[in-house]
Amino acid sequence: MNPASPTPRTKRPPAALLVAGLLTGASMLTACGASTNTASTTSTTSTTPAQASGSAPGATAGTNPNRGGPVLPVAGNPITNTSTAQMLKIDSVLVENNVDTAGKATSDHLEIALANTGATDLSGVEVFYTFTDPATNVTENYYAKLPGEFTIPANGTRAAHFDHTSTTDHFPVSDFSLYYTDANALEVTVVVSATGAAVQTTTIQKDAGGPETAD
Repeated sequence: MNPASPTPRTKRPPAALLVAGLLTGASMLTACGASTNTASTTSTTSTTPAQASGSAPGATAGTNPNRGGPVLPVAGNPITNTSTAQMLKIDSVLVENNVDTAGKATSDHLEIALANTGATDLSGVEVFYTFTDPATNVTENYYAKLPGEFTIPANGTRAAHFDHTSTTDHFPVSDFSLYYTDANALEVTVVVSATGAAVQTTTIQKDAGGPETAD
């Protein structure tokens, strides 16, 4: 009887092939979704300013929708014009009983009518105005550099309005100035400058009571 044939032995692959196979398998597992998405995301925070109490809908306090930016008091008069040429004139200043170009009553606001007696247009107009309450001795200062398109024609006139509208020659104000919040009588001083013309100053009185709004 022939002896039993020996059981065939399985031939093992070389050790280097085993290591390569293990690495390949690990890579396949990772490619099949076993990994975690580690892409980073950047968190952003909205910085939209909150609307201040008492301001017009859709605008922060003291802003003009077409010009932007809050109107804040200033410490002092920044106008540095030293010209002595007498061409710029302040024809009138109104802080109440305002009317429009058709003579119809409009809301009370600071209105400055300017005249140019010179032979050339005046530009670079700056306005510094002050509200003072003599009863409390409180004073607020405001400054505005008007845009370049605001020029006063030679031998002509032009008016600057400081109110809540956004039409031509109307500029923003602060809702929280003494003009709007103080019911006492006020002293209003206006200083106006234009390039090449002497600075002009005038002071008027505002009656007690808040500004009136046209019907």
